[in-house]
Amino acid sequence: MQERVLAELVSAFNRREFDRAAAQAAEGLLQAEGRDEVFWLGLGDACEGYSALMGQRFDRAEQHFVAAMQNLRNFGFSYNGFNVTGLLAGLRRCNEEARQVRAQNKRSFDITLLPQLKLAQRVEQNV
Repeated sequence: MQERVLAELVSAFNRREFDRAAAQAAEGLLQAEGRDEVFWLGLGDACEGYSALMGQRFDRAEQHFVAAMQNLRNFGFSYNGFNVTGLLAGLRRCNEEARQVRAQNKRSFDITLLPQLKLAQRVEQNV
């Protein structure tokens, strides 16, 4: 997996630069093979969904969130140093909030629900 690309994606996402993060996901996908392809597709959909959400395009955001959850749900707690569980929880919560806004049960989307992505710390062992 492309560690630099993933680190840049996480950094852009956490700065709320979702379009930039989506571009990083696309770059990661270009180099991915096998299981990594599904992982990068899921990250790309998550970033696209958050971009749509910030543009108040709630139906489009929901489509991307569902696709991201479907692609990422089988990766367990983490995958190659990326905390998948945190993103999945954020996707679910934001998807529900967006549905509430679309159904007019809420007036606005609570942006404090936007998740922060995390990379796992790599521990170097001197053996």
